[in-house]
Amino acid sequence: MGETTEPGEKRAYIASHNDIKLPVTVVNGAKSGPTLLLAAGTHGDEFPSMFALQRLAKALDASTINGTVIVLHLANLDGFHGRRLALNPKDEKNLNREFPGSPTGTATEQIADLLTREFISKIDFFVDMHSGSSNQKLLNHVYSPFVGDKKLDALTFDFAKATGMQHIVMYGDRPRDPANSVSFPNTAMTRGIPGLTTEIGHLAQRDEKSIEFAFDVTKNTMIFLSMLPGERAVHPKPVIYKDVKYIKSEHDGFFTPLKTIGDKVKPGTRLGTVTDYFGNIQQTITAPTHGTILMINETPPVKNGESPVAIGIVQK
Repeated sequence: MGETTEPGEKRAYIASHNDIKLPVTVVNGAKSGPTLLLAAGTHGDEFPSMFALQRLAKALDASTINGTVIVLHLANLDGFHGRRLALNPKDEKNLNREFPGSPTGTATEQIADLLTREFISKIDFFVDMHSGSSNQKLLNHVYSPFVGDKKLDALTFDFAKATGMQHIVMYGDRPRDPANSVSFPNTAMTRGIPGLTTEIGHLAQRDEKSIEFAFDVTKNTMIFLSMLPGERAVHPKPVIYKDVKYIKSEHDGFFTPLKTIGDKVKPGTRLGTVTDYFGNIQQTITAPTHGTILMINETPPVKNGESPVAIGIVQK
């Protein structure tokens, strides 16, 4: 984006292109090594990683790290200031569904195009950092995508374990066409670059525990890449999920959860109820499979076809 950061230098600036503004910190290590992109704010109401990346950018010393860290503090600045759940108020689109974007498209499509051209094209590893929006309660987890390239998929899985997170979701549902990559991390994967998604924190909160955990995850990834000294932080008892089952509501109305994140369920377990606007039960949502609840809605509004519950299916 027309900005240069010399070896051994750290720069924080607003990178601008037409109407797009992106707060960026580049820490260009004095010693050679990989280039790591850490991004927050792809969805503007997911806050813990934003604060974690502020701390990391301030803590890193360019004279002592190996390689380069690009910190994208807020990928969706308009969504952040618009206080929007996942969407960009300029065009009502979800940035994480518009990649690789278009230079002549809508506002969100132009951001996706810029991130593809100016960020993804310059990196070796990527972590897109998310959390639960204001309606979602989440069990902290990391998505380890796979695209059918054995070497890349294995490296990505090692990268996911190196975050130190216990719950790892194997994820192969995204398109494998670079011209239709859809999401930010999948844009990296379809170009041969390991790209993770972390989910840390929930309910649009900014609690210290989640911020500190997200901060630790970023440092763990740097240790794995030999950018910082230290011991690798693989969780001693990782839980690997082979799939995530999203359970849909069949009605508009109020959702009331009967279980919470981390709960183990089996077929028939009652997960929540959907009532109409008068309080009459229209549906009892039950588990179709064994698994662990990874996400559940804590706020009442629900629409027909929405998924207020997600169950992780453990890989045996």
